[in-house]
Amino acid sequence: MKKIYVCLVGLLAAGTLVAQKNSPVLNGKNNSFIQEKAPKGVFAQPKGITLWQNDFSVQADWATGNAGSTGTPPHTAGDWQITTDLGSANQTASAQIATLVPAGHTTAANGYAIINSDAAGGGQTQNAWIYYTGNIDLTGQPNVVMTFQQTHRRFAESTFVIYSLDGGITWLEVEVNANMMTNTNTTNPDLVQVNLSSEIGNQASVKIGFKYTGDWDWFWAVDDVKIVTPEDYDLEMTDVYWGSTGFWGARLPYYQIPIAQVAPINFGGIISNLGALDQTDVVFTAALASGAYTGTSAPSTVLAGSFDTLEVTAAVTPPAVAANHVVNLSVASGATDADPANNAITSAATIAVQNYIYARDKGTIASGSFNSGLSFEVGNIFDIVATADLTAIDVVVNAAAEVGAQMFVKLYSIDATGAFVYVDESNPYTLTAANLGQKVTLPLINGAATLNGGESYLVVAGSLGDGGATNDLVVGTAGVSEAQTSFYLDETATWFYTTSTPMVRMNFDPSASINEVANVFGLNVYPNPASDVINVTLNKEVTATITVVDVTGKVVKTTAINGVSTSINTAGLSNGVYYVNITDGTSVSTEKVVIKK
Repeated sequence: MKKIYVCLVGLLAAGTLVAQKNSPVLNGKNNSFIQEKAPKGVFAQPKGITLWQNDFSVQADWATGNAGSTGTPPHTAGDWQITTDLGSANQTASAQIATLVPAGHTTAANGYAIINSDAAGGGQTQNAWIYYTGNIDLTGQPNVVMTFQQTHRRFAESTFVIYSLDGGITWLEVEVNANMMTNTNTTNPDLVQVNLSSEIGNQASVKIGFKYTGDWDWFWAVDDVKIVTPEDYDLEMTDVYWGSTGFWGARLPYYQIPIAQVAPINFGGIISNLGALDQTDVVFTAALASGAYTGTSAPSTVLAGSFDTLEVTAAVTPPAVAANHVVNLSVASGATDADPANNAITSAATIAVQNYIYARDKGTIASGSFNSGLSFEVGNIFDIVATADLTAIDVVVNAAAEVGAQMFVKLYSIDATGAFVYVDESNPYTLTAANLGQKVTLPLINGAATLNGGESYLVVAGSLGDGGATNDLVVGTAGVSEAQTSFYLDETATWFYTTSTPMVRMNFDPSASINEVANVFGLNVYPNPASDVINVTLNKEVTATITVVDVTGKVVKTTAINGVSTSINTAGLSNGVYYVNITDGTSVSTEKVVIKK
């Protein structure tokens, strides 16, 4: 039985809202994340004999159709297209196409096929196909593998290889990309190998193609299609499912672990058999580069053209000392592998054991989560191994956030029904230019909150928003979360899960403080929105300068304050977002205000 889990290596997350904890439903996607470009793909071409190939250089070789609701095929938005445009300029209605620019397929310049569900927009569906119009003779070739290059961004669509053995009257399908997480990108390009020996092997007349079913999802581009004979033995170290399993019940990967929270870590390798023959002695190995740990799976059978997850027989518990542990992964068998280059993933993860920080994100901003200026909260579940006092929550702010956006962090416990129960939060904090792309530490209002060992907690970062005027707060994301382990609260006060890992971390440092980012003046502006006048109050008497700055950074008002309060007339200011700054020459505080006359 195939056991396929969350893939945490090799995919980039860009943020998604997917489902409520106990009632899965899909949420609209276009206002929930920052886009990023997929990395360039690097792969070895299969070594088998090429029996047939096509690179989309001749459009007449391919036929298209769409049984969905989008227009009349073959070349309307949301249908398959064959294009030579490496920048996909004809797809500009879809911002996400940036992940494909430029198209990285080997022969993209002479044509590739693409279907873009996002460009079609809401209310449009796709049940669309593209197929090779000729017939392929595979007589005498019982073992065949179809390969193609792709660039794919997934939301909830399904992608298939299709084939016909009766001249196109009847079509059958094999799903591909089924294991991709929502809102993740493949590399650009990515090599897909599908063993079709039992489907089309030794057949005299074969048609092949691709099918896409979607409903305002993302896109799929394919190129350089081949049918080849597989090597007898060809294993691939495809991915890994790793982490520690605690009270929450999911295997959670922690990239930073406080010494007090160290727990056994398990590894499961996702292994593909790309060869023509079954392999009965496949072994997966996970090892720390330091040599302190090597875990292996029991020898297992992986059938030809299939994949499975092999679990190491013994977990590793990192020593309770500060150190970085680099994890390497590999797969092997007693046979000589045709392509040993894809048998290992080196530096699959670095696990940092240190004193205070508990983090599930991969450490470098890959994307971001936000709500287009509306209120939201986003964060992660953490299993607590040993009772400890949480003093602060760290948040990495995406550079796309707005200067002047006001944010906060919160701590939730989890009751017996699985509901999130408010425990504590920080004071509001206003972002400065220095915070963009950086970590912000926000202490809890009530000091240290005691977290009980053997329980799970949720920590989030959030904002009340600015009514949709700007991006407002954008929380960095880095990595992929298993469903039901990272969560998002939208403006309707509905909890969803997200498969992008927010860069929201627990901080147990007893000396953690907001220090340089504190609102030292206790600056408060009201009413907000303001019409005729902006009132400014402070928590102490100061002699300082107040400036009002618009969203372009231009100073539009300047006044002095000598005391604890003043008023600013809004005459001459247009409706919009502004930032009220106060400085005494040493410290600066900022508050955002909306002018609405």
